[in-house]
Amino acid sequence: MIAIFDKDTLLNALVPVMYTVSGKNTMACIEGIHMTCKDDGQCMLQSYDLEKGMRTFVECETEREGSCIINAQRLFQIVKTMPKGPIKITVDSSYKTVVESANGLSHFDIKSLPGSEFPTLPELKGDRGFMFPQHLFRKFVNRILFAIGQNDTRPVFNGAYFQITGNKMILVSCDGNRLAYCENDMEIENKNIAIGSTLNLKFIVPGKTLVEVLKLVKDTEEEMEIRLTLKYVLFKIGKYILFSKTIDSEYIDYNRIIPKNQNLELTLNAEDLRGALERSSLIIEDRLAGSIRSYVKFTIDEALSVSTQSANGNVYDEIEIEKLSGDSLTIGFNCKFLLDALKVCDDGKMKLGFVNPLMGVLIEPQSKEEGKYLYFVMPIRMNN
Repeated sequence: MIAIFDKDTLLNALVPVMYTVSGKNTMACIEGIHMTCKDDGQCMLQSYDLEKGMRTFVECETEREGSCIINAQRLFQIVKTMPKGPIKITVDSSYKTVVESANGLSHFDIKSLPGSEFPTLPELKGDRGFMFPQHLFRKFVNRILFAIGQNDTRPVFNGAYFQITGNKMILVSCDGNRLAYCENDMEIENKNIAIGSTLNLKFIVPGKTLVEVLKLVKDTEEEMEIRLTLKYVLFKIGKYILFSKTIDSEYIDYNRIIPKNQNLELTLNAEDLRGALERSSLIIEDRLAGSIRSYVKFTIDEALSVSTQSANGNVYDEIEIEKLSGDSLTIGFNCKFLLDALKVCDDGKMKLGFVNPLMGVLIEPQSKEEGKYLYFVMPIRMNN
């Protein structure tokens, strides 16, 4: 294989492809980027960690067709440090690889692998799919991303649930301690292959995949396409296709988790509560005396008092509220769990709903923005 690339063009294409390179050091072929150059002026770049992968094309001048696998980190660092201008990559029959500048003054001799050793990728042509603006995807996913579990033993907690019905999209995430719910009606373009079929899709995307997708989407009206195969979800964003295994499991019955009736309801300013929790977080310890967790305590009467005690000190805040119904209540929370929910809420009024000290809090932003957003956070059993 012999191909000539523009340094900046190749470097810009490599950055996203690096997102799905394996970092587990188990197989040399998945620690690399698969390059396939043909006489059509395009080089296909692929990476795949056996769970998720990426495919894109970059312009090049192909002098000899071929394919190879080059260690991703090594290739990226080499291209990054090469001088501006054309870069020539030559791979001989023994897979000795030379990366050199056009003038030949800078060059690297490295070893690559045959392209045939790269794992077989899934079919990237799902028969069901839809399109909508990138900025809406970024907005909705950012509202529920914080509540996705990290390496939980229960697979569904490690992903976000998508439900698309006609022009309605519902996103849900839950890690067992908090739940985020987002519902919006909007224009969704049906891209199902079957003529006349309606959008009725349900699937679970791993949280780690969504983190990588967010690196590709922009705050723009430009549309992205999401397609589904039997076991994979495909995100087509510009010239990139990011694909990932879906979580093959039934999602939790989230409607049973969200309390329908609260014994105590109040409204307050979101910014006031966020500020109080940020001050509490300055002195909270995750673990105290080896096993006892410190927490933030809510005492609700005529006002909401937010207090914390730990080995680092004490903090107390009092927030004005408008009580809508119910009596007094004292309840404890993990401060970080509450803060994560409040950070994705807009400033302005929000409603808090409580059932009892053991049932947590339902947070409902009261912004005029279209859509419905709910956050539910479980409490901590306090020492006293």
